[in-house]
Amino acid sequence: MKIDQWSEIIGCEPEEYCDRLYASRPEWVVGTVSSYDACFLFRRALEAATNLVVEIGTASGFSTVFLCHALNLASKANLIGPDFEVVSYDLRTWFYADETRETGDAARELLEPELLEHVVFRSPATALTVATHHDHDSLSFMFIDANHAHPWPTLDLLATLDCLLPGAEVVLHDINLPVRKENFPEWGVKHLFDDLDVHKDVDSADPLPNIGSIVVPTEKELFRDQLLSILFAHTWEVDVGVDITTAALA
Repeated sequence: MKIDQWSEIIGCEPEEYCDRLYASRPEWVVGTVSSYDACFLFRRALEAATNLVVEIGTASGFSTVFLCHALNLASKANLIGPDFEVVSYDLRTWFYADETRETGDAARELLEPELLEHVVFRSPATALTVATHHDHDSLSFMFIDANHAHPWPTLDLLATLDCLLPGAEVVLHDINLPVRKENFPEWGVKHLFDDLDVHKDVDSADPLPNIGSIVVPTEKELFRDQLLSILFAHTWEVDVGVDITTAALA
């Protein structure tokens, strides 16, 4: 189904649907996706028509809301089954900007109970945890919005690569973070997105897109080689530890 046909299912244009969802954002939710980013994520998840979405980096859970709504609408359009699921992983059990909030509380606050049943929060957890819950070549859509400092985004993708199907779409947030915000000099996502030689898509509605997606190539081992090259092509902004690096490269 083309995105311009969704208005009949949704009852309005996808952008308007996203704007309504975005307007419901609680005041305590900060550091989250912009309205542009949320709409791009929603549309990509809607078009992916998959029963299962994995999110790396839950934080407040506001982006989880858009993912769950997208899958719910795809289910109503009979593009996927009724047992869809959004599984969201985060290192912290509490929201980084407000320790009185649990990780994912925005989703608990905004999603109706019947929708929240389709969301699974896993924390504390990292991208390495994904392989313990999902089989090889089982994921067709993933959203990465965790630690943005190099090499974390590349390690996150390496750690989950075995679980991703050839042709899977991976949406990356903050692909232009250090360009848009000089006070956030974390280049990890930009290095990853810019350096990858694969099919890419960016948010054409945003003058300076901060969200984009890549498609996992059929030759996953060649793709892994690209990731390894990016991993060591740039100065590491943080020390991730030998154990984590070894596990991600295994």
